[in-house]
Amino acid sequence: MKIKNIIKYLPAVIFCGFIFAFALFYFVSPKSDYSAQEKRKLSDFPEFTLEKLADGTFQSGIDDYLSDHITARNFFVGFSAEYELVTGRNGSKGIYLGSDSYLFPKPTKDSEILSQNAEYINEYAEYSSIPVYMTVIPSTGYINSDKLPFNHEEYKDNELISSFKNKLSENIKFIDVTEAFKEKAKSEQLYYKTDHHWTSKGAFECYKLLGNAMGYEPVDESEFSVETIDGFYGTSYSKSALWTLPPDKIELWSRKNQPEDSVSVEISDGGEAISSDSYFFREQLKNDDKYPVFLDGNHSLVRIKNSNAKGGRLIVVKDSYAHAAIPFLSQNYSEIIMVDLRYYKKDVSALVEDEKADAILLLYSIDNLATDKNLAYLY
Repeated sequence: MKIKNIIKYLPAVIFCGFIFAFALFYFVSPKSDYSAQEKRKLSDFPEFTLEKLADGTFQSGIDDYLSDHITARNFFVGFSAEYELVTGRNGSKGIYLGSDSYLFPKPTKDSEILSQNAEYINEYAEYSSIPVYMTVIPSTGYINSDKLPFNHEEYKDNELISSFKNKLSENIKFIDVTEAFKEKAKSEQLYYKTDHHWTSKGAFECYKLLGNAMGYEPVDESEFSVETIDGFYGTSYSKSALWTLPPDKIELWSRKNQPEDSVSVEISDGGEAISSDSYFFREQLKNDDKYPVFLDGNHSLVRIKNSNAKGGRLIVVKDSYAHAAIPFLSQNYSEIIMVDLRYYKKDVSALVEDEKADAILLLYSIDNLATDKNLAYLY
């Protein structure tokens, strides 16, 4: 009889023991403040005040803290992502898993911001004394549509970019790379599989297309040596939590036989300037996010000089896609001033006048252009 009772309650005993052991391990195990796979800071234990208790923010903070610091968190987050995938909820985290291990952020929607940005650019170009060039980079989901999963939202990049282009005045020389990219992607990898950015090959293809409109002769691909770095996981990977996918490779393209002292990079963020003699900040390759190897990532203003280049001074107003393109553009411009309006809050028209620039290029991805409210600082 006693044995039967023991067997009867054994599952409950085991379950309670598991819960107790799991809770004990949770409290005694060390807590990390950063998730390398998700590339984000984990929640801190919330500060307790009567006000926060009354409005519910303390309880919400406790939930976030417990969720972020649960034992074996990476396993459970990854398991959840895989479960959603096999149960037909591909894209539930805002990222689709396609064929050949491609990850695709969900498509950009048309927005009032897109139209407003066209107005800001038109206003700037109306009074610009130098040529204004612009290109908009389509998303990996549109360019690599043949690798999308069966069930996905429609990517309308061609319509969005075409509509945006039609809103621009004749004062702006727009370079549409969409169809050229679509064709080139049939034989080349123009975007990373685990990240939304383009590869160095994609940036090079854009550099060639820009040359036709901007009046420079692109350097031939054979003039570059390529260094390959393994182990790159991008932001799409971090958001998807599909931890079993293989990493990407980053390629660093360097001009052959270029004098060692010909290139200088100076980063200005309002404080002490950072200087380098290379486009590539290799110390970033030690970090979880390796994309900032290109020009050290996002900064308000970066000045790139190449004494070996024959061209004049170019101002590039951009998002992070430009970082991989600048090493190519720098082969044709002796000085490039790269401006990120998310951080640079001064008048760009005044900068153009002070620097006596020869041309300005606006280079944005369609995803950022449809959400960025900072182009008001152009003029």
